[in-house]
Amino acid sequence: MQSADEKYMRMCLRLAVKGAGKVSPNPMVGCVIVKDGRVIGKGWHKRYGDAHAEVNAVASALKKVKDLRGCHLYVNLEPCAHKGKTGSCARMLTDMKPARVIIGCKDPYPPVNGRGIRILRNAGIEVNAGVLEEESRALNKFFMTFVEKKRPYVTLKVAQSADGIIALGNGSSKYITSESARYFVHKMRSEYDAVLIGRNTALKDDPLLDARLAGKRSPLRLVIDEDLTLPGKLRVFNDENADRTIVITSGSAKRGKQYPDVRRIHVRKSGRGLKIESILNAAWQEGISSILVEGGAGLFSSFVASQLFDDIYFMIAPRIIGRGLSAFEDLEIRRLDDAYRLALDRHYINESNELIVRYKNVYWNS
Repeated sequence: MQSADEKYMRMCLRLAVKGAGKVSPNPMVGCVIVKDGRVIGKGWHKRYGDAHAEVNAVASALKKVKDLRGCHLYVNLEPCAHKGKTGSCARMLTDMKPARVIIGCKDPYPPVNGRGIRILRNAGIEVNAGVLEEESRALNKFFMTFVEKKRPYVTLKVAQSADGIIALGNGSSKYITSESARYFVHKMRSEYDAVLIGRNTALKDDPLLDARLAGKRSPLRLVIDEDLTLPGKLRVFNDENADRTIVITSGSAKRGKQYPDVRRIHVRKSGRGLKIESILNAAWQEGISSILVEGGAGLFSSFVASQLFDDIYFMIAPRIIGRGLSAFEDLEIRRLDDAYRLALDRHYINESNELIVRYKNVYWNS
């Protein structure tokens, strides 16, 4: 049976996820305040730059009680210790004088990283940190990766047939999976900071890369165009979200199309194209904490070869295509022992009888 602390921490996690796609690059945080065994306050971080979860929960509680002395406050991430867009939550809580503060996990952000806990303990408040720590870190995997590894969290999304084909030999790939799977992808996009595609995918599919099917906010669109040769008529350069498109090109590219509403980022070039490390570093410098990579095969292969990805979603349609393109056709190994290893994380079948499988990269999750 779960303890009372775990019960209320799970409540924090359910509140925190309401901020998905809205608070980045900040973490998702939920807060619950309990007094005499009764929940008197709830709050979550609703939008980047707005009040933090603790502030919202305290405001909610003070509508029911006069003060918070003796209460237990639950929060899935260590209260901030610094003043940024908002004040220090840890210092605010010392004024509230709760009996206990129960924390899911420490905040690795350097200005916090244990300081919030020390502020609370130095004020005589009992602190219990590490309740549902694994779940709390997993919820904020984007934030944790961004801070600890100094790069965005990277997910590869592969839509394919049952025999592993992502496109016909002529490059046509619309649509291997159903609208149900495409809705799932649009919802995913709304939760990531950016979507990344290669030049060939941009040219052949001319995608919008938005979240219109889910009716949610659309991510930044990162398009690799090493030599600036993509045609300016592509939709990502001309639609209403053109100002949310960023072209990633080589540092040596001097000529090419000029897209009036589109920003360019120059990164280092390797022998066969742009360096994945340089692309991710440039994204990190832009404050992008998560990237959904949507193709094509060359880009998928480069991310796997570099091991600079965290997980892969396969969306497998119940159809056989035969000859065509595979997602990782540019990869080549000489021995089976050299195969890139994945760890099954979850899977389910959607209403269109398509199998959706998530694998973790063993390199980062072993």
